[in-house]
Amino acid sequence: MSMADTITFQMSNKMNCFHHFQPRVEEFGEKHGLPVKVVFHLNLVLDELITNIISYGYTDFDEHPINVRVGIEDDVITIRIEDDAEPFNILEAPEPEFDVPLEERIRPVGGMGVHLVKSMVNNIDYKREDGKNVLVLTKNISKPCCLVKG
Repeated sequence: MSMADTITFQMSNKMNCFHHFQPRVEEFGEKHGLPVKVVFHLNLVLDELITNIISYGYTDFDEHPINVRVGIEDDVITIRIEDDAEPFNILEAPEPEFDVPLEERIRPVGGMGVHLVKSMVNNIDYKREDGKNVLVLTKNISKPCCLVKG
């Protein structure tokens, strides 16, 4: 993947993240002729993941960097997010309880965002490396998604 096929940016947990990355992702989509739906999915995935990092990942009030790289090679888009938040492996997150009435659920809230992310990508890899969460997601724009089986 050449640098021309990649965008990178750094945010912090103190920023309004969507306004920071959304214009860059749209510009990236235009440059590579991506369908509007694919760009929408990229923005939604990034918004959900970064919002979760900011909302749930830090136990202090310090400023922390969140590094993002989005690239494309052939028909595969790769998203890499690196942060120093608390360890969180998205692959181990429990699935939402769709078949249980809301008032009877063990986990009344949560899980929908992770479910949504999994439904929009083809593959997710997670590792904890040097005190950081490293999440790599791939989306093949010529093949249907998803990781979630329904």
